[in-house]
Amino acid sequence: MATTSIRKRFSFTLTQKKVLFTLASMVGLRMLGLFLVLPVFTLYGLQFTSSKFLVGFAFGAYGLTMAILQIPLGRLSDRIGRRKVLVLGMTLFSAGSFLCAIPGWFPHSWQIWELIAARLVQGGGAIISVAFATVADYIEAEKRSTAMAVLGIPIGLSFAVGIIGGPILAGWFGTAFLFWLTGFLGLSTDFLLMRYLRDEAPERPVPAPLREVIASSRLAVYAAGGFLINFFMTTFFFYFPLIVTNQHRLKMNDYYTLLLPMMVISGITMFGFSQGADHGWARALASFAFLMFIPSFTLLFEPAFVGMDASRLIPVFLAGTFFYIGFTGLEPILPSLVSKAAPGTAYGTALGFYNTAQFLGSTVGASVAGALANYPRDVTLYTMLGAAAVGFLMMAVTRPPAPKEAA
Repeated sequence: MATTSIRKRFSFTLTQKKVLFTLASMVGLRMLGLFLVLPVFTLYGLQFTSSKFLVGFAFGAYGLTMAILQIPLGRLSDRIGRRKVLVLGMTLFSAGSFLCAIPGWFPHSWQIWELIAARLVQGGGAIISVAFATVADYIEAEKRSTAMAVLGIPIGLSFAVGIIGGPILAGWFGTAFLFWLTGFLGLSTDFLLMRYLRDEAPERPVPAPLREVIASSRLAVYAAGGFLINFFMTTFFFYFPLIVTNQHRLKMNDYYTLLLPMMVISGITMFGFSQGADHGWARALASFAFLMFIPSFTLLFEPAFVGMDASRLIPVFLAGTFFYIGFTGLEPILPSLVSKAAPGTAYGTALGFYNTAQFLGSTVGASVAGALANYPRDVTLYTMLGAAAVGFLMMAVTRPPAPKEAA
């Protein structure tokens, strides 16, 4: 019976497989572009300014535009169809990536501001909510967490390849090369979308009222959870290169020795989380995932609190492992819960609301990390621990959507 149940959850129709393949390829290539620069962006930004706050803001600036555009683009996709919006978003993402490669072309006093402006344009590719809404269009609710996890496979691979390959390529060709590569990867996704995703008008062209989506307390909690996911992500990766390079003297080319095993472990646990969520354990697993950030940031900032030597890399490795377990666990669960709680005519709008909060978390997290870098690390630690506790409590007290609410 267990084998039959598992096989049924992974069983998709031919149309569903084509849609998942197209979306997985698009999201994977797009995320590869972002992940290539993630571990080295802080060092790249410090070439153009001495202000860590401005570097932090530039780091998270793409998330500000993404936050602003998630609901409008998600709602637009509910009205005119998904493919048009996906192509538009990816084109803006590529244009911004090219602009991120050229701050050195400007006078020094302008360079950091050009980088910030370029990151804002890059954030115009606010298509994650539209991609997840497309999954919700084609995949039954009881298989949706698994489908989100399937979408997460190329994201995970992109994460591993980008996080590991980005520092190596930056060491060989310079960080600007990564942005050129990112832009061309983004353009290649337009070809995939035009080739493999049908341009269909929505069956119900008038989505549910926006106020109906925003007024849902359950959706608000999931959106707050999404905010915290990216808040933690940008904070972790703002400090990671500063700690492993400046403190431990690890070269960018050697980041993979830490990051690769973290990725392997989290890739395994991600499917455990998604399968458990499809079996009705979403609330418990989401709560547990938020708890993972507590040992993660403790080990990253103050390993002496748990009796570990801060001069060694093992606390950083364990911190990253706990971080990835929590991060990759929440990534498929929360969008699935949003799609199940959303009105049936407003998947794009509801997921846009969720992703608005999520990418706002990127902007706030990176900016806060840059500001807190001027203070003792225990200040940053207590901020992260408080945020993780809030995430745990929100998930623990909020009931997941009842089956009748799933579209």
